[in-house]
Amino acid sequence: MLTIKKLLIAPSILLLLCLICIGVVIPAYCRNASNQPPALSAAGIRPYHATPEPFWTEHGRLTFGFQLGYGLENNIPHDISHINMVIAQPQIGIIAWDSPHSRLPFERFELINEGIVGNSLHPGGRLFGTSLLLRLGFKPVGRMLPYFDVGTGPVHITIDANAPEITGHTQFLSQGGVGLQYFFKPQRALVFEYRYFHMSNAGIAQPNHGFNGSMVTIGFRWLRRPHPRRTADSHRPAFRFLHPW
Repeated sequence: MLTIKKLLIAPSILLLLCLICIGVVIPAYCRNASNQPPALSAAGIRPYHATPEPFWTEHGRLTFGFQLGYGLENNIPHDISHINMVIAQPQIGIIAWDSPHSRLPFERFELINEGIVGNSLHPGGRLFGTSLLLRLGFKPVGRMLPYFDVGTGPVHITIDANAPEITGHTQFLSQGGVGLQYFFKPQRALVFEYRYFHMSNAGIAQPNHGFNGSMVTIGFRWLRRPHPRRTADSHRPAFRFLHPW
């Protein structure tokens, strides 16, 4: 009987020792594994975990906006008629280049077609036209994105009847400015901008004095969300050959 008891006790002790070893070794291994750097891939490169992008970086190519501005003639080189005007600017644009990780001071380039609809409070008259803007977006500061834009375009005016510094109904409005976009929601931003502009007829009629002025605007901008790719499209090859059959 003693021999049988010894034979039964020995496996029990061995099993107990195995359970103790498992209970000690496995947690220690798990702790060490969690402290290890990411495992190397087959190519010998650790996986890259990118930091999350700001919520407004996810957008499509099209952008829409609307700005309301107030322009005032300045005395460079002279202020004859004290022209001041209120202008509405509907906008549609295309983001031609966007690189959030660019090493350049700017990370976005846009082409914007801007409408011009306004009225001169003094000396009186209207203006209607369009302008093509080139816009460079700089690095974000929190939720604020500063930018610089420049552009020109034709306008039809009736201010020339009351202002001797401009001649003819056809004028060209050249402008450049700096602005700030504040994203209060994903793909939604308030816009604040200052522009310096010049209006003249480019020598179509004489005399062609023209005038310079400053404009401040406030507006709203909407960035289109990107379209989700369809599952079927994601499995299509990048390049396809056209067959005549």
